This record gives sequence, structure tokens and C-alpha cells, in this order.
Amino acid sequence: MKKLSIKSRVALWYAFSFLLIILLVGALLLAAGDSLIIKERKSILSSVTDRALEDVRIIQGKLFIDKDIDYYSDGVYVVLCQDNGTLLSGLEPAGFPESAVFEADHTRKIKNGDSSFYVYDRLIENQKIGKIWVRGITSARLRDIAPSAIRMLTGFLIALPILFLIAMAGGWLLTRQAFYPLTRIIDTAEQIRRDGKLDQRIGLGDPEDSDEIKRTAAIFDEMMNQIEKDFEMEKQFTNDASHELRTPISVILAESEYALQYLCGKPVRGSDPQKGSDPLEESLLEIHSQAVQMSSLVSQLLAIARADRHIDQLKREFTDVSLLVEEAIDRFSKEAQRRDIRLEIDAEECCYMDCDPVFMRQVFDNLIDNSLKYGKTGGKTALTVYQDQTWIHVNVEDDGIGMAAEEIPRIWERFYRIQPVSTPDSSKESSMPAQPLVNEDQARSMGLGLPMVKWIVEAHGGSVSVDSEPGLGTSFHLVFPSKHPDSTV
Repeated sequence: MKKLSIKSRVALWYAFSFLLIILLVGALLLAAGDSLIIKERKSILSSVTDRALEDVRIIQGKLFIDKDIDYYSDGVYVVLCQDNGTLLSGLEPAGFPESAVFEADHTRKIKNGDSSFYVYDRLIENQKIGKIWVRGITSARLRDIAPSAIRMLTGFLIALPILFLIAMAGGWLLTRQAFYPLTRIIDTAEQIRRDGKLDQRIGLGDPEDSDEIKRTAAIFDEMMNQIEKDFEMEKQFTNDASHELRTPISVILAESEYALQYLCGKPVRGSDPQKGSDPLEESLLEIHSQAVQMSSLVSQLLAIARADRHIDQLKREFTDVSLLVEEAIDRFSKEAQRRDIRLEIDAEECCYMDCDPVFMRQVFDNLIDNSLKYGKTGGKTALTVYQDQTWIHVNVEDDGIGMAAEEIPRIWERFYRIQPVSTPDSSKESSMPAQPLVNEDQARSMGLGLPMVKWIVEAHGGSVSVDSEPGLGTSFHLVFPSKHPDSTV
């Protein structure tokens, strides 16, 4: 179940608190009003009864009742009764019990079924005629004695849900306004995370603002300014350093190739320093090998720097992906033979997509080169290309050393390299030291190829995933849209 947002919880708390306060105030007012109404009703009851008593006199043993006596006044019924309960004059209200006993000078409440009454009795005694009771009777039901209070209560109950909705709306508006800066902070952070652009700002206030949330937003903006400045300086340094290093590395490559051909009479391509060979030749080959590696590193650093700064724009054209994969296979055929690894391809024809062929060649070159570096002698690398209605799928699968599950998320990080996996040599005793599965070429890997692959694939609107198990191999699965993607880089 999805939890309510802070704004919703605050709005509900505000509304229910407001409702509770209204209910408590209403209950207190109702209780106080009921007490006052009952007190006033009893006062009226005794007053009307006493006034009727003044109109009843006994003269020379005879009972006289004034003609202007009020048997009903202010909701109070007045009756005259003998001590045995015989009604002499007046009219009792409907529902009043005939068996109600007399009790002088005391107001009490009498219930009879659903009816209830307040009763007040006054006694007149005479030796000749005995006891005469003047009784005042009034209804004890609130709707009878205070109909206006009932109407007010009814109106209050009707207005209660309306007041609750008003409180909800007011609470929502207040919390929305109060949390608006926080919403801006969240939206800006999410946009930075989604777009990868550090130029987004919240822009709500300054650090001297008295509002704590706005001050937080202003400090966040200042922090982003500094981060963006530092990040741009780092990217500019990488770009400048890559440019500056290209020339000396090219000189080293050219001079080492010239020295190998002139002094050793040996071509550079395909040459490997062999143990026991001429020390000069071995030294020159090592210099050339390191220069090649540095040249590749500089080229990839420059490509990544340009990608970060969005300098390189994709030059799209409709291209057959199967043909690009076949060309990549041809480029690495000799390297695969040298490593004794088979390259296999199963590609459907005419898998066209709108892409930049230069960047796409780099994707397939990096993946094939990666599979050869981490492959095993006598193994294979299989490439599969197929398409469905809207997507083109490319699989690059090898049976090399593989990766542990915890390493897979990190292979997309720049300069991250697979850690050497060691396994005991089965041909030797178990007490022998473990043999590393990572060879010299793997150890020299700079960890920039796969991050570049991910950037290029996503720049084309695609996605890349990987499955791997240690010792069993690795499979990269690339998916590209067969139509021109909406976004460009």
C-alpha cells in the first residue's frame, strides 16, 4: 500500500484536528446550553406554579379560584388536585402519568415511556377541606422546551461535513504552499538525476531568508553552482589533457615503429616480445605496446569528455546493423586467431536502424575486444543479430571467465576493471597457490570501453544488459529501436 505524502498527512491532520476542535467546542456548548435551558425551564416552572398558587384561596373552609388563573403559560401546565389525586381544575399534558405522587416544593423529573416531564408541587392545607395541591407540569424534552436549540444543533450537524471539507481544502492549500519549496527541491534534484545536467537550479530565495526550507533551497543552489564549476573544470582538464597528450604519444608510436623496423628489421604489427629475444627489440616492443595503450586511453578519454559536454553530435544515417557486426568480426578475426578463440555470427539480413555508424562500430569493437580479452583459449565469441517489429537485438556472448553478480552493476563505472578471479589448478595438488584467471591483457584494461558502450547505446535510444556467471562466460544484450528515436545527443 502506497504511503501518503507528507503534504497529505499534514492536511489530514489539520482537517481532523479542526474537526475535533469543532466537535469538542460544540459538545461543550451543547452541554452548557442544555444545563442553562434546564435551569431556566425549572425556574419558569416554579414561577408559573407560584403565580397560580396566588390565584387559589381558601376562605371559611371553601376553595376559591380566580377567574384569571393561567392553566397554561410559557409551556407550563397548571392543575389543582386533591391529596388523593383527584383533579379539581386544569388540564394535564398528554402522556403524564396519573399515578405521579405529590412532593411539596421540590422540582423533579418524571418519565412515562418515551415522555418525560418536570413537576413542581405546592401544597395548600386546611382543616375543613384537607390538602389541595397546585402542580406545575412542563415537558422535559429539549425539542419541546427549546426548539431553537434543536434547529441550531440540526444546522450544526448539517454544516459539519461542509466545515470538514473546507478544513481539508484549507489544510491542503496551506500545506501545499508551505511545502512548495520542498517540492521544487525534489523536482530539481530528480531532473538533474534524469537529465544528468548540473545547470538546473531551484531559485527560491537566498541564504539569509527567514524561511528554513527556502534557505535550504538557496544553499542547495549554491552547492550545485560549486559542483557544476568543479565538474566543468574536471571535464575541461580531461579534454585539454587528452588533446595535449595525443601529439607526444603519436611521436612515441612513430619513433618506436621506426626503430623496430630500422634497427631490428621487424614489422610492428603482430609482433610480441618473446622471452630470450634481443633486449633492444624487447624494449622497443614494450615501448610501442605501452604507447598503443596510452593512445587508446587518450582517445577514449577524449571521447568520454566530449560525450559529457555533448560536443559530438550523432550523425545519423540508415545503416544495416548486421553489416556493422560482420565488419567488426572481420576486424578482429586475426586477433581471435592469435588468441585461439572462434568468432561466430548469426545475423539476420537488413536489420536497419537510424544511427551513427562510427559510434556503432565503436560499440561492437569494444564488446568483441572485451570478449577476446576475457575469453579463454579454445573458446568462442558468438554474435547474434535479429529484429522484431520495433526493436533490433544484438547479443555478444562468450564462454570466458565471467563475472560475479556483485561486479555486474560496477562494470559501467569509468576505470572499473574486473577483479582477478583465482582458481586452483586441477592438475596440481590443492595446496598449490591459486591461478589467476585474468591475463596480462585483462590487467591492462583501462575500464573505459563498457561505459562508452552504455553511453552510445543510450544515446541511440537503446538499452544494454548483461548476464554473467564466474567461469561460464558473459552475455551482453543490446536493444535498439528500429525507428528514428525522438531524442538526440
